[in-house]
Amino acid sequence: MRPRRLELDGFSTFRDKTVLDFDGLDLVAFTGATGAGKSTIIDAITFALYGSVARYDNAARVAPVIHQLSTQARVRLDFEAGGRTYTATRVVRRRGPGATTAEARLEVAEAGGATTVLAGEVGELNDAVEQLLGLDFRQFTRTIVLPQGEFAAFLRDDPSNRDKLLQRLLDLGVYERMGQLARARAKKASGQVEVLAEQRSAAVPPTEDELADLRLRVEGMEAARTTVEAGLAALSELESALDPKRQRVRSIDGILERLAAFETGAEVSDLDDQRTETEAALAAATGTLTTARAERDAALAALDDAPDRAELVRVVSQVEQLTEARDKVDERRDELAAAEAAAADIGTAHTEAEAALAEAERTLRAARLAADAAGWTAALEVGQPCPVCHRQVEDVPDHDTDHALEAAQAEQRRLQAEVKNQATGLARAVGRRDAAAEEIERQGERIDLLELQLSGFEGDHDPEALATALAAVEELEQRHRASQDTVSEAELVLAGAEEQRRRLDDALAEMRSQLSARRDAVADLDPPALEHGSLASDHERLRLWAADQTRLLGDERTELAAEGKRMAAERAELEVTVADAVAAAGLDAAGATSDPSGLRGRLADGLADARAAVATAGERRDRDVELAGRIEQLDGDRILNDALGRHLRSGGFGSWLLAEALDAIVAKATVWLLQLSNEQYSLVAGDKHFAIIDHTNADETRDVRTLSGGETFLASLALALALADSIAELAPVDAPRLESMFLDEGFGTLDPGTLDVVAGAIEELASTGRMIGIVTHVGDLADRMPARFEVAKGPTGSSVALVGA
Repeated sequence: MRPRRLELDGFSTFRDKTVLDFDGLDLVAFTGATGAGKSTIIDAITFALYGSVARYDNAARVAPVIHQLSTQARVRLDFEAGGRTYTATRVVRRRGPGATTAEARLEVAEAGGATTVLAGEVGELNDAVEQLLGLDFRQFTRTIVLPQGEFAAFLRDDPSNRDKLLQRLLDLGVYERMGQLARARAKKASGQVEVLAEQRSAAVPPTEDELADLRLRVEGMEAARTTVEAGLAALSELESALDPKRQRVRSIDGILERLAAFETGAEVSDLDDQRTETEAALAAATGTLTTARAERDAALAALDDAPDRAELVRVVSQVEQLTEARDKVDERRDELAAAEAAAADIGTAHTEAEAALAEAERTLRAARLAADAAGWTAALEVGQPCPVCHRQVEDVPDHDTDHALEAAQAEQRRLQAEVKNQATGLARAVGRRDAAAEEIERQGERIDLLELQLSGFEGDHDPEALATALAAVEELEQRHRASQDTVSEAELVLAGAEEQRRRLDDALAEMRSQLSARRDAVADLDPPALEHGSLASDHERLRLWAADQTRLLGDERTELAAEGKRMAAERAELEVTVADAVAAAGLDAAGATSDPSGLRGRLADGLADARAAVATAGERRDRDVELAGRIEQLDGDRILNDALGRHLRSGGFGSWLLAEALDAIVAKATVWLLQLSNEQYSLVAGDKHFAIIDHTNADETRDVRTLSGGETFLASLALALALADSIAELAPVDAPRLESMFLDEGFGTLDPGTLDVVAGAIEELASTGRMIGIVTHVGDLADRMPARFEVAKGPTGSSVALVGA
């Protein structure tokens, strides 16, 4: 795997979109202040491929990769593997307190610029990358990308994990698979030998006598087929001779059937008689209709000369209304005279009653004064002054006024009631008078209007004369309606007669057409021509001709039947010959000649079966020889594969080869470590862990975990360089290639001399065509790199600049 281009957007410390182009770079340093984001670039590479970051305590965590001011993080890595260019893209979005991978995709570039999607979701992308690179996430961070805290992981790893990694990198499992395949083949060969032995014992080869009997059956079948073919050929010739005769008989039968159509003809005469009767009915209906129309026209002319019926009805109504109006005027005039006389009488009585009432009211006032005076007498005393006139009272008078006052009051009330009654009667009389006058005036206007309307009628206005004229008009109208009904009935009768004639004409035309069609049907027999005169005569002439033809054809058919009978007997003899040959062949002879094709097929099948039996017997004999040879060959294969499978079992050749590979890697690592440690340390592979030999301390062997931090870095670097250098030499052709390495740890712990040695080793490793990337803040080391990415951290995020390329 070799990176080509890395794109970050909202990823960790990189808030803004940042692109790192690795094309043309074999050795590059990532520099910058602590916390600027150098290690983040290494994290982005592993996250794009595996969706995990080695520095996190949980490989499944994705939320920390999102910049604190962003809602999502996007990383895209373009890389080469196996000569092809791939693109891995992942997008992580915040969701509540955590985050989730919203997009995961792996694409491969095709010819012409097209791309093919290899994976479209997280699980697919993880599996595809692991299969493509041949490394899982844990192995990737121990061989290609060595992040902080993981640099010494391979050095300190458990031997079982170490061996698994080497087996996968070197594809040493191929030998175990070879052993499994050899053992499987040995087992398969053993099973096949057993199966073939059973087949050989079950398939007993035939004897020479059995083969001879089978060959005799083939010869008998061939002789039978020759006899049958000759019989079938003779039958075919006979059928060929019979066929024209059969066809002629069928032709005669068809002609006789056509000639039979001329035997009947009574219906033609019936139609002619019906046609004559219909013509007579049609003439009678035409005369009746003519008479009815004349009567209708006369009635209509008389009606046209008569007064208008609607005008007469209007005048009669207006005369009746005029008479009624005049009668009402006379009645209202009598009522008016009576009302005027009553009003005059009541008016006189009312005037007298009012005068009497006025007099009664004067009398009542006098009575009331007298009563008042009588009331004052109670206050008078003789000799005392009068309270009214202040004179001395000489005598107190005696006033009896009660009776006179009551009488005056009663009279007043009586007269008031009489005046009121008289006034009411007068008002009623005046109302009747006014109503009568108004009605007289209204009826007068109506009379004037009716007289004006009647002035336009020139006839007599006498009601009796008008009634007579109206009755005469109604009689003329009834006469016209009756004549019209008669015309309608006559038209219906005429239409029925015409329809009957049309139907008869159609029927006669259909019969003539049928007769013409029958003649056309036998035109090949040269029938007499149609004269198109009387249909009955044409039909009779054809009927007589058809009778003569029927007799002649009947004689010919009798002769053909006799010839056919003779040829049928000859066919029966041939069929017996064929049936005997079929029976001799051992086949069912029933109906042998009814299906020549089927018979030939059965004979061919029988012969084929007999020949197949001969061939099968020979094959059985050959098969027995073949099985014996195959069993011998498979038994040899079984012995060979069984021996190979035993040698390649677990703990055998594969384990030996793994130990040899590990020794080779340790030998190369020792060369590097001696150079890096100034000849102080060598590296060896112990049973459980790597160990070092301290040459400055009497070649003491120590566990690598006893090394200091700087010493551990040197040992880890030596082992990583040796592993990267040895994989290409030891791995099979199709094993994953470690075409890049990223180191992110430990350079700051080295003294200047050691740092110079390490830098030289890294430069030498880069010269082999691998891409080497180091993360460092050591200026001297960074300056020795031909190119470096300078990482700077700003107020909102990190940025990268390429220097020296």
